[in-house]
Amino acid sequence: MVCLKIKNTKLFMQKFLMSEAFSDFLLVEAKVDTFVSYDIDGRIRRDFFTKEEQEQQEICEFAAWEAVRPQIVQMVKGKRTPLFMKLVLAYMPKRAEEIWKKEEQAGSAGFINYLMCTIKYENGGITLTGGVSYQGFTMDKGPEKCWDQMLCRLADIIGLEYEII
Repeated sequence: MVCLKIKNTKLFMQKFLMSEAFSDFLLVEAKVDTFVSYDIDGRIRRDFFTKEEQEQQEICEFAAWEAVRPQIVQMVKGKRTPLFMKLVLAYMPKRAEEIWKKEEQAGSAGFINYLMCTIKYENGGITLTGGVSYQGFTMDKGPEKCWDQMLCRLADIIGLEYEII
């Protein structure tokens, strides 16, 4: 599990909240503390959608980050920064499958639920921590190492400066 300490908090927040840089992620959960505390469960409530909508679109287990991002922006915008934020994101399964094919890890793909990224803002600093959600126990750390490398590559592509802690 890799933990990246982001060097430029303002730039990260701008890319995270105001751009599509994280559009390949789903929101699993979020906690945002401002003058009140917000807790968000990112699980999709299928009953919200009509049968036609359910049939027409592929509805994932969790909400797309892009669908929830405007609400998070509303919670944190203003002159004061939040006291605390923790967002757990999951890489979209279709995109994860592409990684496994490229990295020749296809055999591991069926045993993995999600590739995770936890973003934590605390005391003015931001960390990104990678993780893998498995369907059961395994001693194979190959998928975790692969995802750690990919998370670093994603940070590089987005243009984030970081140090591994």
